[in-house]
Amino acid sequence: MLKKLVFVGALLLITSASYAAVPTSGFTGVDVEEWDGNANIKGESWSWPAEYKYMPVCVIPVKMDVGFWIRVLGCKDCVIKLHQDAIRTYSGNTTLTIQCNVNIQLKVSFSKNSGMPAMDNSTSVTPSSLAAPGGDVVVALTLSNVDIAGFKTGIGTLIEVGKVTLTVRPDVVPTLAGV
Repeated sequence: MLKKLVFVGALLLITSASYAAVPTSGFTGVDVEEWDGNANIKGESWSWPAEYKYMPVCVIPVKMDVGFWIRVLGCKDCVIKLHQDAIRTYSGNTTLTIQCNVNIQLKVSFSKNSGMPAMDNSTSVTPSSLAAPGGDVVVALTLSNVDIAGFKTGIGTLIEVGKVTLTVRPDVVPTLAGV
C-alpha cells in the first residue's frame, strides 16, 4: 500500500511540474523558454534570446599623435654659481637632465640683469644635440671684462647678475599640413 501511495505521489508531482511549464494557450510555432522560474513565450520562430542584445560588428582602432615633449628635470632648482678665474673673468656651469620623446637641438643665451655693470659673456651647452629619450647636458657661462668696481656688495655675497636661457627645438624635418 505504501508503495502505491509513493508511486501515485511521484506521478502527481511529475505531471503537475510538466503541466506548469507548458503554456496554457495553444500557440504554435512559438518558442517557450523558462527563465527565472517562469515560462516565457517569444514571438520569433528562431532561437534568439528573450531580449535583443548589442552585438559587436566593428572594432575601430583609435590613434593619437602625442606630439613633441621635452622636460628639464629640476629646472627651478638649478643655479650657475660663478667662480673667479682671473681679476675680471668668472665662469661656472651646471648639469641638467633632460627627457624627451624626439631628438632635439639645444642652445643657450645669457641676459644681464638691469643695473649690473658692463661685462662680456660666452655661453655653451654640451652636447648641443640630444637623442630621445634624453640625457645629461652641461650648461656653461663665462663672464669676462667684468667691471668689478660696479659691484657694491661684500665678499661671500651671491648676487644674481643675470639669467641663462636654454632653448630647444626638435631635430626633425618639418612636415607641412596638407602635404
